[in-house]
Amino acid sequence: MRLALLTGSTGVLGRRLVPYLAQGYRLVLHYRKSEDVLKALLEDPLVRRSLAGVVKWDFSEGDLEGFVGEVLRIGVPDLVILSASYYDSTPLERVSEALFEYLARVNLVAPSYIALRLGMKMDGGLVVFLTDMIATSGHEVYVGIKPSLPYVASRGGLQHVVRYLAKELAPRVRVVGIAVGWVDNPRASKELREAALRSVPTKAFVDPGEVYQLIELAVNTPSLNGVFLTISGGI
Repeated sequence: MRLALLTGSTGVLGRRLVPYLAQGYRLVLHYRKSEDVLKALLEDPLVRRSLAGVVKWDFSEGDLEGFVGEVLRIGVPDLVILSASYYDSTPLERVSEALFEYLARVNLVAPSYIALRLGMKMDGGLVVFLTDMIATSGHEVYVGIKPSLPYVASRGGLQHVVRYLAKELAPRVRVVGIAVGWVDNPRASKELREAALRSVPTKAFVDPGEVYQLIELAVNTPSLNGVFLTISGGI
């Protein structure tokens, strides 16, 4: 069975992708600190049976080569989904140099380096940069939230990384980005969720199952490389 790495497996979207991925892949799940979410995921018998390994790692603390080594000890992935990130909405007047450095490391440096190092080891397969739409559409794409300047900068660079790696890792490995619109988040306020739905032309949140279908479309489309796909309902 194919091996898939998912970073950010306990995130809002990542945790909901895990059961879909478990249907067709052996899984390497990365998380940073959400032990309770990971435990809940592993209560699913299908996820437990598909689990090849778990890697706990804080990308902000460096040693990305160590993380890559932990993954390769489990196996060389056929599919790498880079979903781990940190959202920030610090007002402009409170932005610090340290915040720029933190968000750049977690949201840009870490996924780019992991994609590079694993991509050079993979013998075929696909690397997916899974992001929000700020990476492709700028800081005003989502109604009701205002991402910080460091966050926007850390996301925007991914478009260039995808195009670069898609050429450099070809023809063995393909690289795509997938930018996802509003996904329902029960932890968000009722007011924000209602405003989000009003802003979507289809009047529906993006279903994680649809994101998985788009990932599988990319897996099964050999000419799809070096592009950012968008799934958003039209925002």
